[in-house]
Amino acid sequence: MNNQNSYETEEYNSWEKLQQREFQKFRNVKYNLIFNVCTYVLIFVIEYVLAIKSGAEVLKADAFNNLSGVISTFLLIIGVHIASDQDETRLIGFPVSNQSELSNQKKVRLSRFRFETVFTLTTSILMIGIAVKVIGGGINDLLHAASQRVPNPIGIVGAVISTVLILIMLGINYFWGKKTNSAALLASAKDSLGDAITSFGTAISIYLMWQYDLKWVDSVASIIIGSFILLSGFEIFLESSLNLVDYFSPRKERQFKEQILTDPAIKAVLGVHAHYDGSLVTVEATVIVDYAMTVAQSFDVAQRIKMKLKQKFEISDAKILFIPNNINE
Repeated sequence: MNNQNSYETEEYNSWEKLQQREFQKFRNVKYNLIFNVCTYVLIFVIEYVLAIKSGAEVLKADAFNNLSGVISTFLLIIGVHIASDQDETRLIGFPVSNQSELSNQKKVRLSRFRFETVFTLTTSILMIGIAVKVIGGGINDLLHAASQRVPNPIGIVGAVISTVLILIMLGINYFWGKKTNSAALLASAKDSLGDAITSFGTAISIYLMWQYDLKWVDSVASIIIGSFILLSGFEIFLESSLNLVDYFSPRKERQFKEQILTDPAIKAVLGVHAHYDGSLVTVEATVIVDYAMTVAQSFDVAQRIKMKLKQKFEISDAKILFIPNNINE
C-alpha cells in the first residue's frame, strides 16, 4: 500500500508540474497575442489614414487585410484562454477534481488543451477566406486596370511602416512559438509572414504605379500575395486538422519504437500510437516481454521506458501495454 501511495503521489506531482508549466506557457502566449492585436490596430490606423491622404486603394485594402489580423488573433486568444482555464466547471459543468482517478482528471484536462488547436484551425480557415478575397480582387482589378488611378507616393510610407512592425511582431511570435512549441503562436507567425509580404508588395506596387505608371502591377501583386496567404492558410489547416483527428507522423512514431527497443527487457514492439493534446504528446505502445516477467518487473520497465521517452522526446506521458511471449518458446 505504501508503494501504491508513493507511486500515486509521484504521478500526481508530476502531472501537476506538467499542468503548471503548460498554464505558464499559455499565459505567455496570451500576452504575445494581445501584443499582436495592439500592433495590428496601430497598423490599421496608420495605413488607413495614409490611404485616404494618398488615394491609394491598394493601401486601404492592405489596411483592412491587417484589420482581419485583429479578428484572427482574437480567435487565437479565445482558444488559448479556454485551454488555460483551470476551472473546468465553466467547461464541463463540474470540477474535474471530483473524478476519483488521476487518469480521468488527465483525460479531461488534456482534452481541454486541444482548444488551442481548434482555434488555430479556425484561424487558418479565416486566412484561406482572406486569400480568396485578395486573389479575386486582384483578378477583378486586372480586368479593369485602365480605370485605376496613380496614387500619391506618401502611401509608400504607410506600407513600409506596416511591413517593419509586422516583421518585428513575426520575429517575436516565431521565437516564442518555437520556445514554447505553441501552435497558436506559430500559426500567428505564418499569418504575419503573409501580412508582411502583402504590405511590402503594397509598397512596391504603389512605387511602380507612381514611378512608371504601371497600373496593372497592383493587380498582379495582389494575386501573387493572395496565393502565398492561401498556401500558408492551407498548411496550418492541414496540420491542425490532422492533429485533431489523432494523426501523428509515422517517422516520429518509428523513433519512439526504436527508443523502446533499446530496453533489454523488450523483445518486440507490436505497435506505437502517439497523439497531440494541444502541443503535448502522449504515446501508447504495445510490447512483448518474457512470459516469466513479474508485475513488479513490468512496472519498473514501463517507468524506465516512460522516463527515456520523456527525456529524449519531451513527451507528456506514455502508456505501455505488456504481452508475454509464447510460453513454449
